[in-house]
Amino acid sequence: MKYLAHISEDGLREQTVEEHCKETAELSKMYARNIHAENIAYLQAILHDIGKVTEQFNEYIRGENNLPRGSIDHSYAGAKYICEKCDLLGDDFYEIARFVARTIISHHGLYDWIEEDGSDYLRKRINKSENYEEIFNYVQNILSDKDLEEMVKHAKNEYDAFCVQLKRLAKVYEKGIKEAYAFYMGLMERLMQSVLIDADRTNTSEFMMNRNIGRVYDSKELFSKLRYRYENVMLQKKQGYLNQNMKIVEQRTSISERCASYALHQRGICQLIVPTGGGKTLSSLRFAIEYCCQEQYEMERIFYIAPFVSILEQNSRDIRDIVGSECFLEHHSNVAQNMDRQGESEELQEYELYTEKWDTPVIATTMVQFLNTLFSARMSSVRRFHNLCRSVIIIDEAQAIPLKCVNMFHLAMNFLKEMCGSTIVLCSATQPDYTACRYPLLLDKNPWMIGDCKNDFEIFRRTKVVSCLKPEKYTYDQAAEFCYDRYKENGSLLLIVNTKKSALVMYEKLNELNQNGDEASEKAEIIHLSTNMCPKHREEAIGKLRLLLCERKKVICVATQLIEAGVDLSFRCVVRALAGMDNIVQAAGRCNRNAESYGLAPVYIINFRDERLGNLRDIRNAQELSIRLLGNKEISDYLSVDTMNCYFQMLYKDKEYEQELSYKITVDGIPNTLLNLLSRNSGRWSIYKEKKLQWHAQAFKTAGNLFEVIDKNAVDVIVPYNEESRDIILQLHDEMDKGIIWELLRKAQLYTVSMYMGTHNKYDSQGALTYYSCGAFSLADEF
Repeated sequence: MKYLAHISEDGLREQTVEEHCKETAELSKMYARNIHAENIAYLQAILHDIGKVTEQFNEYIRGENNLPRGSIDHSYAGAKYICEKCDLLGDDFYEIARFVARTIISHHGLYDWIEEDGSDYLRKRINKSENYEEIFNYVQNILSDKDLEEMVKHAKNEYDAFCVQLKRLAKVYEKGIKEAYAFYMGLMERLMQSVLIDADRTNTSEFMMNRNIGRVYDSKELFSKLRYRYENVMLQKKQGYLNQNMKIVEQRTSISERCASYALHQRGICQLIVPTGGGKTLSSLRFAIEYCCQEQYEMERIFYIAPFVSILEQNSRDIRDIVGSECFLEHHSNVAQNMDRQGESEELQEYELYTEKWDTPVIATTMVQFLNTLFSARMSSVRRFHNLCRSVIIIDEAQAIPLKCVNMFHLAMNFLKEMCGSTIVLCSATQPDYTACRYPLLLDKNPWMIGDCKNDFEIFRRTKVVSCLKPEKYTYDQAAEFCYDRYKENGSLLLIVNTKKSALVMYEKLNELNQNGDEASEKAEIIHLSTNMCPKHREEAIGKLRLLLCERKKVICVATQLIEAGVDLSFRCVVRALAGMDNIVQAAGRCNRNAESYGLAPVYIINFRDERLGNLRDIRNAQELSIRLLGNKEISDYLSVDTMNCYFQMLYKDKEYEQELSYKITVDGIPNTLLNLLSRNSGRWSIYKEKKLQWHAQAFKTAGNLFEVIDKNAVDVIVPYNEESRDIILQLHDEMDKGIIWELLRKAQLYTVSMYMGTHNKYDSQGALTYYSCGAFSLADEF
């Protein structure tokens, strides 16, 4: 009998289970070659869909029964089969069998391996028996016992080698060795899940689309071409620098040259500390291209990770100019929206495929997407994980990694370095102290990419931090007068505050002062920026701001910290509401950026009396640490690397923050951390206490569903900003087709604002919100 895995949409082509399993196994083997796990990969893939070799599934796929999608459990059979066969080989094969069984069971979704009552979820699944006799009798047609036994022995050797490496890696952390080892084991399992999921989905897509979709390229030839293109583009840029301060141009060139030289030796986790305006993005890209050109390192791709879409879009233009569109993928929601709006349906389909696979030579994406790939429960995120192997990963504005993610991020980067052969570049003018927390990053022995950077900072020094803190603090009126006076002295001013409420109040106060000013020549264009504006509105406001500054017009901008890192704008004066020292240094980077002002431009720090930080404990804690540093008379340079090290050491070693750095959460009413759920899962394991499960007790599903890079105790609401947004809202009222609704919601992301629940409930009680069955909300026009 012919058992089917897939039928093409036109019904003319059929793929058997045997064909699908064997083709997926070959793809898996290829994907796993970088991590020396070819046999594990082949074994999990050859058995992953054997649960489909039943008459019941044949009838289902041909539409001959009325079973709903997902009602047939086809994943348990491969897991049961490998466990049974390995049990016959002896206890030595227990762990490798269960490892492969877990990846097979979770190839359509992640699970918690110990359930709430302490029961073993894997055992529950492999104890199933529906249609198993029929499946068991057919498997020999796909994989003989002899081949299986041989493959299992090789897979065990690979698995044992992993365990040795991971134990060695975990031993670095004497106090947290068990937690670190279990966390690394969880990452290893996620990596092999990724290999299987990508191979399975790729083979299925290739059959359904009747064409190859994986990108194949010669790394050596490609990166040699990119090196040549980089040199040409930078030569053109240099010619455009003729009107700029030549000392700065020369220093940028020096930084770039030092990055290229650093690539000539093997690197793991390193730091690129470059002052604002020093060209760190292009210099880090030069390192990455040069490093990928070294054949002995066998690197396959480059990732550029930015904390915010605004930075990503800005720097992606430069990266695309250098590497070319055919080698480059820019992965964030705005790209898909723009394609959608332009009606590029085929290009959109291709784009979405590449964002799922991440197999393009150079990829730029957000910190959210990157961290989701490491920790989220979404299968599209898990699928991408294995393509981080053998990559140069540039983390821009490394200080922007959320505090709650610090320990998990550090452990994951260590794993990528040691197990996946990846090289991590941490870029920022404000580098945290990566050795100060419970799980430090395992930096290289010589981690400084450009060596001693003090001279760079001296040459790029364009600002000075002036503490104007007052014991009684500033009222909004006093703060507005202070800012307006500073604007009149300097001609342009940026005020950065900590909350959206403060941004709105200060915008209104400054607008009033501006309107009531005596002299018309003093009046400024005043622009407000915050996340209470939809992305389209913010994009237009930043565009207007950039134009005003380029034309040297009088301008005041009042913004939340969204403008703080990486946005290429330069004001003659900055006022920063008291925050963390990293925020203060980043704010200074928006001042006198291109040395337009003679001497050092001022960055004033003020404290607000009426600022309501509510649950923003991170900001309150950072303010206290900054006050200590700003009041330290022994510190002569608040913007120095040494000052930042001191700040982060105080932050990471704060006893109150120890749990926070491991992503503190509450599960079932009990305090916990995501790091614990993804490692020993001690709460649930203590109920079961099966020794063989102590390194494999991870709650992948619970942790992955709880994981959010940005906390969102909020609801997204579509706002009627312009005609396009109003049209989307109208269509949502009437549309029933799920596919069209999905396209509308994607377009609506440009016009969406996040409302905290209190605000949401207030608007809802006034009848301002409309709810749609798809889960979306829209705001009434009059609000």
